[in-house]
Amino acid sequence: MTQNKGNSQRQIRTSILCLICACTVLLSGCSKATNETIQVTPTPTTEATAPAATNNATEQPNASSGTNTEGLPADVSVQRVIKEVTLKNGYHKKIELLTDGSKRVTITDPSQKIVLQQIEYDGKITTSNGKQVTVKVEGGGEQTITIPDHVVIEDEDKLGLMPGVDIEWTVNAEGQIESVELEN
Repeated sequence: MTQNKGNSQRQIRTSILCLICACTVLLSGCSKATNETIQVTPTPTTEATAPAATNNATEQPNASSGTNTEGLPADVSVQRVIKEVTLKNGYHKKIELLTDGSKRVTITDPSQKIVLQQIEYDGKITTSNGKQVTVKVEGGGEQTITIPDHVVIEDEDKLGLMPGVDIEWTVNAEGQIESVELEN
């Protein structure tokens, strides 16, 4: 189980890294990819002091690199910054721990415009009714989610949406589920 979870996390990290590279190449105006690697420079983490969030899906996320609560679910705020790094070509990546146990990943370009913003959840399914599942979120409470029909569930071990199965899902800035992965 630990090895599968480690492989899954490695695959997710690799996918995010590939996405960052692709965005960097596309946004820098380059027509050809290079063999350069992303240079990561750690910056000090800081404790976030954000007011309570409101869920207003019509508002666009704040384009600043500071902590913002727009686009977060109701009653969720930033607990602390987990990691903050400067990427190649002036891009910036910030990972924040939210009060509901999830992590928000934000990537901004050199002008501080948000290129990618998503919330990542990990937990264990407690009940299931079709594509509606209740999940005990790691580091948080319980959440009931409905997986949209257009989202393909990654389920290599053919576990299904059953109680006791580990589940990871990603939500975009508009609050829509983008990906779901099951693990044993």
